[in-house]
Amino acid sequence: MGVHERKYTTDRLFNFRPLLFSSICLALGVAFAYLHIFKDVSAWWSLCLLPFAAASFCFCDNAKRLRLTLVAVVWLIACFACGFAAFKNKILDFSATRQYAQSAEVVGQVKDKTCTDYMLILTLDGVRIDGEEQNGRLKAYFSTEYVDAVSLADVVRMRGFVQTDVTYFDKYGFRANDVSDNVRFSLSKIESFEIVGHKFDPFAAVRARMERVTYAGMDETPAAVTMAVLTGNTSGIERDLLENVRRGGIAHIFAVSGLHMSALYAFCLFLMKKTPLSRWSKFSRFLLVFGVLFFYAGVCGFTASVVRALILCVCSYAFKLIGIKTDSLELLGLAAFLILLFDPIQLFCVGFQLSFAACFGIVFLAKPLGRVLNKGIERVILCFAGKHREEVLERRKQREDLPPTVGESIRRWAVSLLSVSFAAQIATAPILLQTFGYVSCWAILLNLLFVPLISAAFSLLLIFVLVVCVLPVSATSVILYLPSMLWSAVLLTFEILDFSSFMIRGFTLTGWAMVCYYLACTLCSDKWNLSKKLRRGYACGLLLAFGIVTCVANFPLIW
Repeated sequence: MGVHERKYTTDRLFNFRPLLFSSICLALGVAFAYLHIFKDVSAWWSLCLLPFAAASFCFCDNAKRLRLTLVAVVWLIACFACGFAAFKNKILDFSATRQYAQSAEVVGQVKDKTCTDYMLILTLDGVRIDGEEQNGRLKAYFSTEYVDAVSLADVVRMRGFVQTDVTYFDKYGFRANDVSDNVRFSLSKIESFEIVGHKFDPFAAVRARMERVTYAGMDETPAAVTMAVLTGNTSGIERDLLENVRRGGIAHIFAVSGLHMSALYAFCLFLMKKTPLSRWSKFSRFLLVFGVLFFYAGVCGFTASVVRALILCVCSYAFKLIGIKTDSLELLGLAAFLILLFDPIQLFCVGFQLSFAACFGIVFLAKPLGRVLNKGIERVILCFAGKHREEVLERRKQREDLPPTVGESIRRWAVSLLSVSFAAQIATAPILLQTFGYVSCWAILLNLLFVPLISAAFSLLLIFVLVVCVLPVSATSVILYLPSMLWSAVLLTFEILDFSSFMIRGFTLTGWAMVCYYLACTLCSDKWNLSKKLRRGYACGLLLAFGIVTCVANFPLIW
């Protein structure tokens, strides 16, 4: 094989994306550390990756390419080692916590407040137990009578039964969210409670004011849904309504993430283009957009999903202003790398998995699905054209260089919306099935209805609430009357219909099945530089392997 042929073969396999491959190696290091610590997998198994590193040198046909490949391999190995070390250090630090199982006095600042049907849960930061400062947060469990007595940023003093909780597993599996949030203690059996101060927190103050005016100007259920959409706090929504929304597959509208942040980001870009702000310097515009997004993330409590979306939007805008061209995969790789570098536990959080699965699904599957939908529409149009088929084709050729008509624009928008929604559902389905035990078949239809609605109305709803925050409370009912009525009409669907009747449930997916599934998804796109025939063949083979592995895991008696 000649030099030219070897280079062609290498280029056909994949395009090396530094940020994407760095994040993948970092994630592999984190995953291997998890297996090493909790599953007793020997560290020597990491040497199995060396053949893959060595194989990359087989395609080096000159000294320059050899040097670049060597640098890339060393960097990726370093990323793997960094992920391993970051996860191990996080676990060791979490384990090095003083043990408590006694009645004690606790002082701390309220960072989060969640109310369920049965109890109030406060998350405290800056915790002191019997006067000793602790490195970690504490969750305190109260009866609901204290709901109105405490606010965010209050400094509280309590006495009750304090217990150190640094176990890593419960009946649901790895406690990734608690470990990531650094929650190390719990407080129950409250004997005394008092508020001893209040530390000013601009984010908490704005959030508390938003909640106060929203409940003053709206009915209870629309107000609870508004706060859930704007801040991610679902504690005010009735349990039955929230569960029906989850069964409908659109609970992500209540988890402030990419959908909400991207809507706010798009609104900021609109202002940058259509207002006098467009005359500002690039640096000033960047600071303004960053400030708005950062402040909103703070109001939402800097949750993991908000931080992920913040990184994506800020990096995207920075690259755009600088003039650096980067594709979506590199941008997602950068966001994943930064998040896992500082908080490797996020890899095991369902929110992280769903967010990046949806994003990667859109990148890999949206265009192929769009092409399939367009071809289907074309065939339907030509089928109905009948004997006028040639005339329709000729007219279409004449319009190839002309701007699209209104009908064509609407069709492109509809195809794009449908393909993006379907791609996200395909990519997140295995994670939903594995984590929650079911996948809603209503999700595609409901996402087609509600995702555009939330995207279009989110910024306006946020502006409405923020404007009301600076006005007298008496004006809230007038300004928020229309949003309240619209929410009441929308929620009527979930109060009338039960979405639990059309679900896929009862399947367990193994790790190998998930690997086959997602590799097949990537092969459906043109990101792999292979012919269509090869990509389809590999994808079909992987889907067949996925089906076999899943059947063996769920129906062992058949085999």
